[in-house]
Amino acid sequence: MSNSVTFTNIEKYYGDFHAVKNANFTVSEGEFFTLLGPSGCGKTTLLRMIAGFNSIEGGTISFGEKVINSIPAHKRNIGMVFQNYAIFPHMTVFNNVAYGLKARKIDKKTAEERVLKALRLVKMEEYKDREPSKLSGGQQQRIALARAIVIEPDVLLMDEPLSNLDAKLRLEMRTIIKKLQRELGITTIYVTHDQEEALAISDRIAVMKAGVIQQIDVPEKIYKHPANEFVAGFIGTSNFLHGVARKEGSLTVISTPQGDLPLERDLGYEGEVVVSLRPEEGELTREENVMGLKGRITLATFLGDFMNYEIELEEDKMIEINEYTKDGKTLRNIGEEVVVKVSPRFIRVYSKEGMVI
Repeated sequence: MSNSVTFTNIEKYYGDFHAVKNANFTVSEGEFFTLLGPSGCGKTTLLRMIAGFNSIEGGTISFGEKVINSIPAHKRNIGMVFQNYAIFPHMTVFNNVAYGLKARKIDKKTAEERVLKALRLVKMEEYKDREPSKLSGGQQQRIALARAIVIEPDVLLMDEPLSNLDAKLRLEMRTIIKKLQRELGITTIYVTHDQEEALAISDRIAVMKAGVIQQIDVPEKIYKHPANEFVAGFIGTSNFLHGVARKEGSLTVISTPQGDLPLERDLGYEGEVVVSLRPEEGELTREENVMGLKGRITLATFLGDFMNYEIELEEDKMIEINEYTKDGKTLRNIGEEVVVKVSPRFIRVYSKEGMVI
């Protein structure tokens, strides 16, 4: 049976270093929730606090209605999947998966049934008698996953579980993990620094920076409506331009050294701003009498379903814009003069402090 997990005013220090600062959020029962951020942001620290591996200096963590702060790690009924697999090399696949059940003194018949079921779920039943040294990295990670779910945990924790796999195996394993979590309905908290992985696998994402949660939302909103400049820059690729917002009638225009960008609304603010634009949100044209950002293509890269262009604007400002082959586009030439047209609905505006306006 899964549990919700609630974090209330959570604080963590390492000496004078403030690793986690006032974390407040709830992971719903059966939810796939990802902690995402750069190295050192506090995401693994927070995960280890849930597991009971790190102390809690302030606040409470609850499973359902039960506060777990003082409960030892081995009594929290947590499944854990580590980055380095942590498989016992001297045990067979079957015995590796059965280890947690033996520690819980589950009877032999029940344990065997649960181990075989777990191996079937991760498609590793035929390897039950093999030694870990004879398995690939992806197969070993499946065994680590089976060992975590066989104990029927209240919460499943996963700490960068795919980072040691090659690109193809990462894609394969993230699909397996996503399908398995949906099938079992286990409340899952997943740590990664890989933005694409987080977007692909999560029900919701918490983006962290320097111990502070910057935004919590579903993947689509995190990508399309980042709460601040940091989230916009960390999730995917964003182009940033500095400018000044000024009111013109009932609308706002952002004046940048590279050109003017009109908004479809009154921003309710005048002064210094930062605007962001994703590569897929700009349109390239050779028309001269249009409002946009004038520039020159300095790099053109064909990537199969789209072309990526590096474009030099005024004052040596570089941005990236994509064009898609499905739209009949063909590769443009380096040195070509272009205008980047931007629909007002794609322009995100941030204050000079980095907060969305």
